Amino acid sequence: MRRICFAVLVTVAVYVAAGCATPSAPVSEKTPDAQVSSEAQVRQLKARNDELEARIKELEARNKELANRLSPETRTVNLINPNYPPAVAGATGWEYHQTLSADLDGDGEKERVAVTTNAAWMPELKEFAWDDGHPWHVYVEEADGGRTYLFSNWIQLGRLDVILDREGPGLFILSSRGGGLEIYRATYEGPGQVITTEAFSIPLSVSATWADR
Repeated sequence: MRRICFAVLVTVAVYVAAGCATPSAPVSEKTPDAQVSSEAQVRQLKARNDELEARIKELEARNKELANRLSPETRTVNLINPNYPPAVAGATGWEYHQTLSADLDGDGEKERVAVTTNAAWMPELKEFAWDDGHPWHVYVEEADGGRTYLFSNWIQLGRLDVILDREGPGLFILSSRGGGLEIYRATYEGPGQVITTEAFSIPLSVSATWADR
């Protein structure tokens, strides 16, 4: 009797297990609408990619043009105007001057760089009197007193400054005036040997005004 009951229970358990186990649902295929949407996304991505590639080519062409336009060979300038004879910093009439020392040509000895103009010194006020424009000079002086002029010209409504190039031997000459700002880079290789190139030229608008808030 026990054997019969056990056989019945086993049979029932097998049928119950078979009834609970359901076959896995087949993978549904994409609907036509979903397929159309996917194709549209692919087309959009391809169009975007083509747009980006065209933009890259445009930027590469512009960079190449800019590099050619700013190459040192095409930017070489001569800042010596023969109408303004060389002047010496600290001489009579050229009291305004600034100087700095640096080894510009790599010979192990420092050269002296001087900037000067003919602004009049007023002892009673202890300041300089400035006109609308002045002749300015920049030169490099060796230990023996020999001078190589880098700049001799007139500046209207502005001034001249010189700073060392921290990235390598050379000088930056900053000419600010009413019409804009010019930055030149001068490379000094020895007495009478200097190469000056235009680094930046920024025109300034005389009609520009601050916007009212």
